Amino acid sequence: MFSHLFQVYLTQQRERNILQQETLKWVFVGGKGGVGKTTCSSILSILLATIRSSVLIISTDPAHNLSDAFQQRFTKTPTLVNGFPKLYTMKVDPTVEHEEMGGSDGMDSLFSELAGSIPVIDEAMSFAEMLK
Repeated sequence: MFSHLFQVYLTQQRERNILQQETLKWVFVGGKGGVGKTTCSSILSILLATIRSSVLIISTDPAHNLSDAFQQRFTKTPTLVNGFPKLYTMKVDPTVEHEEMGGSDGMDSLFSELAGSIPVIDEAMSFAEMLK
C-alpha cells in the first residue's frame, strides 16, 4: 500500500515539474504496449494546452489510439482537436516515410530491410517528419 501511494506521489511531482517548466519544448512518451502511453500523452497534452500558446501531440502508433481517445480522425497534417482550442494532433506513419525515402533504383527492399533492423527507427523517422 505504501509503495503504491509513493508511486502516485512521485507521478504527481513529475507532472507538476513538466507543467512548470516554461522552457520545455519536447516531451516523449514511450514504453511497451498496453502501459498507457496514449492515456498519459493525451492527458499531458491537454494540461499543457491549458497553459501554453499551442501544443502538438504526434503519434507514431500504427493503431488509431489517439483518434479513438479524442474521437476524431487525424492525418499527417496537424489538426486542431475538437474542444481544445490550442491542442493539435498529427499522425505520422513511419512505414510511409520508409517508402518515400526509398529510390526507384531497386534499393527499396534493401533500404527497408536495413531500416527495419535499426532499433527505434520508427521514432527517428517520425522525428525527422516533424522537423520538416
